[in-house]
Amino acid sequence: MPVIPIDAKDDVLKTTDTYRQQRRHVIALYVLALSVMVVLFGWLLSEQYKQEIAAAESRINARANVVTEWAQGVFAQSEQALFGLTELLAVQGMPNSDNAQGLQQALGNLIQYVPMIDEVAVFDARGRLLVSGGGKWNTGFNISETAVFNALAQGAQREAMTPLNLSTGDQRFYLYHGRRLESPSGEFNGAVISRIVPTVFTDAIEQMGGYDGESITLVDTDLKLVARYPLLDGSLPIGSQFSSPAMTQWIASGEPIFSLKATSLIDHRERLFNMHRVGECPLLVVVGIDLHELLAGWRQRMWILMIIVGVMALLGAWGARHYLSRLTLADQLRQRIEEREQARAETQIAAAAFHTHLGILITDAQGLILKVNDTFTRITGYSEAEIVGKTPRIFSSGLHNAAFYRRLWKQVLKTGNWEGEIWNQRKNGELFPEWLTVSAVYSNVGVLTHYVTTMSDISERKAAEQEIHQLAFYDSLTGLANRRLFLDRMETALKALQRHQHCVALLFIDIDNFKQVNDTLGHYQGDQLLQSVAQRMSQMLRDTDTLARLGADEFAVLIEGAESNRTQITELAERIGHKLLAVLNEPIVLGEESVTITASIGIAVMESDKHSVDEYLQQADLALFKAKDNGRHTLCFFDPAMQAALLAHVKLEADLYQAQENLQWLLYYQPQVNSHGTIIGVEALLRWQHPERGMVSPCEFIPMLESTELINDVGEWVLENACQQLVHWVAHPRLSKLTISVNLSPLQFRDEHFLSRVEGVFARTQAPLSRLKLEVTESLFVTAQDDTRNKMLALKAQGVRFSLDDFGTGYSSLAYLAQLPLDQLKIDQSFVQQVLDSQANAAIVESTIALAESLNLEVIAEGVETEAQQAWLLAHGCHVYQGYLFGRPVTVEEMERRIEKI
Repeated sequence: MPVIPIDAKDDVLKTTDTYRQQRRHVIALYVLALSVMVVLFGWLLSEQYKQEIAAAESRINARANVVTEWAQGVFAQSEQALFGLTELLAVQGMPNSDNAQGLQQALGNLIQYVPMIDEVAVFDARGRLLVSGGGKWNTGFNISETAVFNALAQGAQREAMTPLNLSTGDQRFYLYHGRRLESPSGEFNGAVISRIVPTVFTDAIEQMGGYDGESITLVDTDLKLVARYPLLDGSLPIGSQFSSPAMTQWIASGEPIFSLKATSLIDHRERLFNMHRVGECPLLVVVGIDLHELLAGWRQRMWILMIIVGVMALLGAWGARHYLSRLTLADQLRQRIEEREQARAETQIAAAAFHTHLGILITDAQGLILKVNDTFTRITGYSEAEIVGKTPRIFSSGLHNAAFYRRLWKQVLKTGNWEGEIWNQRKNGELFPEWLTVSAVYSNVGVLTHYVTTMSDISERKAAEQEIHQLAFYDSLTGLANRRLFLDRMETALKALQRHQHCVALLFIDIDNFKQVNDTLGHYQGDQLLQSVAQRMSQMLRDTDTLARLGADEFAVLIEGAESNRTQITELAERIGHKLLAVLNEPIVLGEESVTITASIGIAVMESDKHSVDEYLQQADLALFKAKDNGRHTLCFFDPAMQAALLAHVKLEADLYQAQENLQWLLYYQPQVNSHGTIIGVEALLRWQHPERGMVSPCEFIPMLESTELINDVGEWVLENACQQLVHWVAHPRLSKLTISVNLSPLQFRDEHFLSRVEGVFARTQAPLSRLKLEVTESLFVTAQDDTRNKMLALKAQGVRFSLDDFGTGYSSLAYLAQLPLDQLKIDQSFVQQVLDSQANAAIVESTIALAESLNLEVIAEGVETEAQQAWLLAHGCHVYQGYLFGRPVTVEEMERRIEKI
């Protein structure tokens, strides 16, 4: 048995320790990666769970707000009915033999027109029934012992509402709403009581519907069931009593809103509940959502993520095992070579050659091939008999020069091995990449005896790398550079700007109305169109230009000119841009269809590295936006003014949100006068008192309010302040007859909560609605005329009047004038100011006045600035005016002082 030197034993121990250390590193890395992945996916699931719960809370809170507002509206109707009845009794006196029959008929009419009220009656100061509307209470009926009557009699409350009470007559549950009657001296004189049917609430919430898993329940403050949706088979009847310590504690706390997660007392499903009080009414709105249905999607994603984690764990384990197997194989190979250094070289070669999946080639010290294994034969195509005795030069591909091979053998002689990628040639002449390892074998005395070369064919890996590179840097549909590669080219061009003293042009190209192609011809034809566009543009560009598809129908071109200044690159970019516009405007055949398209181009010139890539991209994008704004099918260069305008727009938009948050709004009023110069009304005009800029023109911020949808909240503020002003003016004899006109944006009208918002304002302010005029524009009636008409009729029924603003400047149509409940036409100032100079405008105004008269509509002219204009309008039948001739918009204090002086 050969003796192994001590140095060789030390090398074996070091190699074994290295191998074990590598194994530990691989296993630790796998465990760490798996742990990070589990933690990451766990965090992701946790965040998604929180988002689902937060979204559900927001949704049921919004639904609870809607139901609460509606329920308050129901009680508001009852309150208004009782208030009207109280006022009637104050005028006519308490019922007696003379007026009892008329009063009973009035009560009956009230029940008929307010369907939510089942019965309404008048009781004297002793609680005895005097007269009832429906005749459902007997003449001897007495309520003196009831809590609602005692509360009114003692004067603690002017109005009182009760929870559900069981009627002794028909054994049904009702809500009672009472109002105190007083004599002229203020003494208690009786009460008017209305009885509300709970089924009103049931029908209403059934019509509201709901999302899957959502429930809407109304209970009174004694936790008795008033209404619920959806109804379940065998569900509890109206008046059923619940027991919930949490709800009882919340009711006692006086808090307006309460949320909790609990099991439903009705359908016994776990739900997330949001509870609201209905103002001062003894009613609670409870909206819940089924957590099992809510989290169904989240649970599905959880299982998918768990499967993904499992698959990735298995793949990682397989990869780690494969790598460890390779380490083991390499370690075994080294061990066998070291253990058998004293044995014959042929035995060493055979042991290494035929126990590996790598191709192996063995040469002597002079480089002559001694032996190869079967894997080597499969890789190169050469049999062992064909190459034994030859040198490895026969595999040379010619792609590497002599210097490369000199460095290779120099490292082998210096370190004992070389490892790297190399291109070789198969027997059939095919070139292929391989991973090559060359190791020098020395005898025990340090004499070079052999070279051992291992190789593996990496053609598939190189192909995969090429495919990954193609996917990473090129668009899969058009084959053009993608955004990532384009940004990299821009970075390179930006770094070279100062070094080479030249400019670069950046073009953004967007196909006009591309969505119509997808919508009409389909996405497949749309993809073919994009491919044709890419091919046409590629043919028009130079090899030095970079064309990329950034996404959808957006393309970009990077144009570099050698030693070019700004003027030269601008002319070059403009010339290329016009060529692209022309070639894209030529018809494109898609299947059996011929399509003609246009494009818009924005151009930015890169002439300094002071700006970043993102800033130049923004400049080109702004120029593209300007080109589209100029009518499309054109090109536009970036101008710094564009960016300044954008920054100003962004700053103004941010300030708008602060204005709404801090209520920086003001209402100015412009007078409306009759032919005698008497002020008969005013128009409320919104103004913005900016803390830095001062008064901002409405032309600047009104369009932005509409684009950000702040118009709904701001418009509600304007309407509420105008209504409060009407209430204030009622008490002043010289101001009580004034009307206030309030402009409504079409966006406000189209909001699904428009009616509830407006009715909420009316309920809060109790304004005299006959003095309120809402001004709408013609653009409101372009779409959804039926919905618009229904909303107008609903407001009209409450006494509101409507004026059509800017008539004749939009989509004028006699059809909607005849169908919509309008009260007034407002002639636009653009016509009024030219009636003396333009026959056409004079004819339009004259026709408008005649049209209004034929439709029995009032007419008002705005923008009247001269007495001659007023005289002309008066001569042609217009008797109401608004304009600078009669006064500019002023504050309410100034307007009141002016009216008081008249």
